[in-house]
Amino acid sequence: MTLQLPDFSAILKGYLNHPSLVSEVDEEAIGRAVTRQLTVTDSGPALRLSGLGKCRKALAYAHHGTPPNGREIDARARTVFALGDMTEAFLVTALDQALEQQADDLGWILDYVGDNQQTVELEVYLPTLDKTLSIPGHPDGTLRHPDIEDRIVLEVKSTSSYGFSRWQKALKEGEDPWGPEESYYWQLQAYMHAMGAEHAYVLALCKDSGATCGWHVEKDDDYMRWLVTHLEAALGPDNPRFAERRLPDGSWLKPVEKLSKRDGVTPLKGHGQLPWQCRYCSHYRNCYGNNLDERVEKDYRGAPSLGLYLKS
Repeated sequence: MTLQLPDFSAILKGYLNHPSLVSEVDEEAIGRAVTRQLTVTDSGPALRLSGLGKCRKALAYAHHGTPPNGREIDARARTVFALGDMTEAFLVTALDQALEQQADDLGWILDYVGDNQQTVELEVYLPTLDKTLSIPGHPDGTLRHPDIEDRIVLEVKSTSSYGFSRWQKALKEGEDPWGPEESYYWQLQAYMHAMGAEHAYVLALCKDSGATCGWHVEKDDDYMRWLVTHLEAALGPDNPRFAERRLPDGSWLKPVEKLSKRDGVTPLKGHGQLPWQCRYCSHYRNCYGNNLDERVEKDYRGAPSLGLYLKS
């Protein structure tokens, strides 16, 4: 029997229309969620559950300890990360207050409020390498109900209006917004498998408008088989240069091909542009070397943005 979850997004929005603090809030913890981006810390483990959606070559560089040479955590990126941390802290705290306010009617409890995130580990055995990995991660929280044995993994994500509209469109069409082609799928399924959870709930925020939406996700029993294939291909080569530029769903990261229909040779605008995943990779210079052309362009909002192209 399929589990029917409440619309936690609607519960949150109803509470925010008329908010009130039902219980004490750890304001210092919320502050730490913001100020942690002002502190330079070590990079931590090479493999994390949040990064399993990266391409095989990116994982290989991290696994082999190759020094990053690509996207850097600059002022703009650090600000974006801080806004994401603020969003998560606000939404999780507000949802916790909303559930406490309606505890008698709903019965749901939210764990891991503030910065009290639990560390979980996913054990992955790679048979061709005869190696077992323990990959850590930090779920945003879990939702519990006294009448339901399973814990529900909570995942909070903020995105641009473009990404939010794409997720909403998928929901309206009866599709899961996070299929295997979406990097967040690999992160959330990893949390579920690590915690032995059969269900999860995604709470998403549009950073441009403040709109929220949410959806129920079920554990994918095929996930571990796909993940093993991905990690074996990523970590198998002795040199990360020999790892493939393939995402965990098997698709290749290839440059855009735009050639004149007239002669099939003349490059048109956009020809050779690398996928967006490459722009956000901390190893893109290691990956493409002297074949890389870095350009400052404008994104869909007119803001400066990095464009990566293969040299012709």
